Amino acid sequence: MDRKYRLPVLGVGLTISLILMGCNSSDDALEKSRYQPLNIAEIKGKGIGDDPKAIALDLFGNKKTVESDFTEEIKVIEQQAFEKIVILTQMNLPDDKIRGKRYRLEFKFDQSTGKWNLKEAGRQQSCYRSDKPTDWTIEPCP
Repeated sequence: MDRKYRLPVLGVGLTISLILMGCNSSDDALEKSRYQPLNIAEIKGKGIGDDPKAIALDLFGNKKTVESDFTEEIKVIEQQAFEKIVILTQMNLPDDKIRGKRYRLEFKFDQSTGKWNLKEAGRQQSCYRSDKPTDWTIEPCP
């Protein structure tokens, strides 16, 4: 191949690779529309604190001892100076229908109080008896 065409071809190949990498299923965790909204008014006052991860675990974390391969993972997936999105994932639940639950929690920092406030929350689930048991849904498990 002629040298003058190598760089443009390489650029096109890299661009396509980056686009494809950006379209993976882990980005589903970011999409607010894929979560069933939770009523924040019901947890008013409890969604305030110093650390969004600690707030998420306090509100939705497992409080019981589980005798299985249960796992609970929490991570900040998007962060700006005064906003954070936290994903709390619980897998291998001791339930014959629900395989896992995933919560998407949006926090905003209130400079006047110096505290993080839960602004939006949503929930998904993964079902054992589903055609696609690794997929996340807002539909009830069969």
